[in-house]
Amino acid sequence: MALFHHVDLRVMWSDTDPAGIVWFGVFFRYFEHAEEDLYRRLGSDRTRLLRSLNVFMPRTSLQSGFRSPAKLGDELSVGVGVAEMSDRRIGFAFDVHERGTGRLICEASYRVACVDAEAFPREIVSLLAAAHVGAEDDHAPRTTDQGRTKDPR
Repeated sequence: MALFHHVDLRVMWSDTDPAGIVWFGVFFRYFEHAEEDLYRRLGSDRTRLLRSLNVFMPRTSLQSGFRSPAKLGDELSVGVGVAEMSDRRIGFAFDVHERGTGRLICEASYRVACVDAEAFPREIVSLLAAAHVGAEDDHAPRTTDQGRTKDPR
C-alpha cells in the first residue's frame, strides 16, 4: 500500500542492540515520529491541536510484521498514512523501507482512541482526511466502531 507521507532517518547507535541491529521497540518510536511529522505536513502541530481541543489519543492496539533487519548506519524511510477513521478510532498504517534499495524492513499499524470527547473533533478528522489511504472519494461512507456504515455528509 502506498502511504501518504514519509520521514527519512538514519539508524543511530542508540537504536541498536550489541549486534548492531535495530531493537524492535525502537520502530515504535520511529512510527511516533512519522505520525507527528504527518500532522506538521498537514498544517498542524499535534501537541497544540490536542491541547486546544482537550482531547487525548492513547494507542489502543498495535500490529507489526518484521521482514528484514535494519542495521546501524542504514538509511530508512518510514511511511505513514491513515488506514481507517471512525467516530472514536483512527488507525495509522506504517512501513519502513531501506532508502536506495527499497528493501522492506517492517510493516505495522496502530489504532488511537478518542478520549475525553464523544467523538473525534471535526478539526482532527478534517486534517487527517488528506492522509486517509484509499479514500480518494471524500463522499465515501465511513465505517463506525460498531461496523455500521456512516455517511459523513
